[in-house]
Amino acid sequence: MSSLKQLGLKNVYRTGHDNLYTDFYRKSLAASASYDRAVGYFSSEILAMSSKGLSRLISSNGKMRLIIGHPLTDEEFDAVKHGLALKAVVADLSLKLEEMLESSSDKYPRLELLSWLIASGKLEIKFALRRAGMYHEKIGIFRDLEGNIVVFQGSANETPHGMVAGYNAESISVYKSWEQEIFTAYGEEYLSGFERLWKNEEIEIVTLDIPSSTYDKISKSLKVDASQINSLIEFEEELEARQSTSTNQEPKVPQKIGSKTFNIYDHQKDALSLWKSNSFKGILKLATGSGKTITSIYGAVKIYEAKKKKGQQLFLIVAVPYVELAIQWIDNLKLFGINAHECFDSKSSWATSLENQVNYFNSGITNFCAAVVVNRTLTTPYFQSLLNSIDETSLMLIGDECHNHGSKNINALLPTAYYRMGLSATPFRSDDDEIDSPFPNDAKQRLLSYYGDIVATYGLDDAIHDGVLTPYEYHIIPIFLTLEEQEKYEDISKKITKIILTQQTSGLSKEDRENLTKYCGQRSRLLGSAQNKLIKLAELTANVPENDKTHSLFYAGEGKPFGEYEEEDIKVIDQVSKVLNKNGWKTSQFTGDVSRQDRKFLMSAFKDQSIDALVAMKVLDEGIDVPACKTAYILASTKNPRQYVQRRGRILRKSENKHIAKIYDFVVLPANDSNASQKLKISEAERINDFALLAVNKIEIEKLIEEHGLSYDIT
Repeated sequence: MSSLKQLGLKNVYRTGHDNLYTDFYRKSLAASASYDRAVGYFSSEILAMSSKGLSRLISSNGKMRLIIGHPLTDEEFDAVKHGLALKAVVADLSLKLEEMLESSSDKYPRLELLSWLIASGKLEIKFALRRAGMYHEKIGIFRDLEGNIVVFQGSANETPHGMVAGYNAESISVYKSWEQEIFTAYGEEYLSGFERLWKNEEIEIVTLDIPSSTYDKISKSLKVDASQINSLIEFEEELEARQSTSTNQEPKVPQKIGSKTFNIYDHQKDALSLWKSNSFKGILKLATGSGKTITSIYGAVKIYEAKKKKGQQLFLIVAVPYVELAIQWIDNLKLFGINAHECFDSKSSWATSLENQVNYFNSGITNFCAAVVVNRTLTTPYFQSLLNSIDETSLMLIGDECHNHGSKNINALLPTAYYRMGLSATPFRSDDDEIDSPFPNDAKQRLLSYYGDIVATYGLDDAIHDGVLTPYEYHIIPIFLTLEEQEKYEDISKKITKIILTQQTSGLSKEDRENLTKYCGQRSRLLGSAQNKLIKLAELTANVPENDKTHSLFYAGEGKPFGEYEEEDIKVIDQVSKVLNKNGWKTSQFTGDVSRQDRKFLMSAFKDQSIDALVAMKVLDEGIDVPACKTAYILASTKNPRQYVQRRGRILRKSENKHIAKIYDFVVLPANDSNASQKLKISEAERINDFALLAVNKIEIEKLIEEHGLSYDIT
């Protein structure tokens, strides 16, 4: 093989006078041991045309790194993904590729060649994205076995139209390392510039792997103007991800989180110690807001460190109920240097990448991998097949809000991981849940059978006493049913009681079960949309000082009010928003329909006081952090302790300049003293007394509890 120095290369090549492809490109490639290229446009056709040159590069154990500014075509992108799949399962890829190229007399099928170049690791492709416009620079770097370097820069793209005579008018300047003065003045900057691009360190440019979840979004929008591609993704989020961690980082305990030195609390250390003593299995029943997520990640990192010392591996799976919670986990894992696979958007955005990583892990190429998956995806046959291929002694499952794993369908498909950690402030469903109580509930036993016992408990009282959570004031807002609502409430309650009595004697038919669910839902909607709530809300929020409005949460009832009138045909959450807006509050609704980008914007606006309040239903109940919240108005609450325990913990999270939180609980009370009315009081009493017990104004609230007959000793 000739060296680059022997090729007699010119300093400038221009179409018309020179053939860029034959005079420069093809012979330089054939003499090189590596080739780096950063261009606006790339076509796999140029690879097929240059099979002989590629053959020589590959036979010398060479490699090509390519950065592009315009997305690949669909078929090229599919070829890249196919190549990665081949890489995971086929041995002797380089030998196969050499044979393929040598057997080609002139030109090999471009897409198959592209796949095999990717599969053999001889070609890596990345995508460069600018904040505005597209990445359109054109740099090329050849290196030979003797250490000679040729850098070229100019107008030509990595396409036939850019290189071959008879197409575009192009020109390139060439800088040779053996012409030291010129190379130092010009070539070295291009060398270092390419490396910064490749390592994703260039200012105002984000370099993405192909494939990756972000690039996948871009690849689906090829028909748009390339200059507008940056508007398709969250550019700032990509920059933040780059700044916070590198994909090559190993899991590690951070020295700082934000501006604060990171230290794990005593209750977190104790919880992990108890979990370890129980053969690395068990449920951590830690109060909402007391750091369950950080505790579990810290524990996973420590396990990884211990296993690494023994030459062993760890594959971490975090299973969560909702996408919103999954996104939050992804961010928290990054604090510990963990870039987890995001298994909750379209399967096409993560499946190939995860499958490759599983193959790398199983073959011993990597010793750590992490994935965050929603329960719905966890139970799919595809994800199950991946889990089943991993050695259970290397597998750790963290089940967040693990009470959801008591479900028969989910529980049966949880992996047989050696390390099992369940997280929940309220692990077991309440026996008082009005929908579940008539039926046998085996969820608790299923949870204990999989995770083991509750090994650590850390309640709200502990967290408030230790300063982990914020102290709070509790205020009862009595809301009396109207006579019409009282009549409807008693009618629905009679129907529910009748079905329950039927169950005790002859069991329930399918129709009875469906009716029970329907009537319980109607009663819940009736209580959640009681008319006097809106009247009292209007009074309570009419004259609140501007400074006291900020950082407030309003929990509204779900769906539409239960009623027969046309004016009621508006969602409860919209009614609440309407009242607040009329009183001069700046609010935004935070529901499950809010996109990831909008959610991030809303949280930022909430924190910096651009808006006063968020109006939500249930989306903030499990796991979503809103630490800035100082005041909560609970207009609707189920009788299940899980919901109100989680809501209270969420409101009490620590935040800067937050010294006390306030909770306003809209308590629905009956209009008479009937049997159904007494049961309504009993259902409200548990929450009220629980909230009052830890409140700083406990004595004041106890007087109000007695006044309305809501003490614990209701019979």
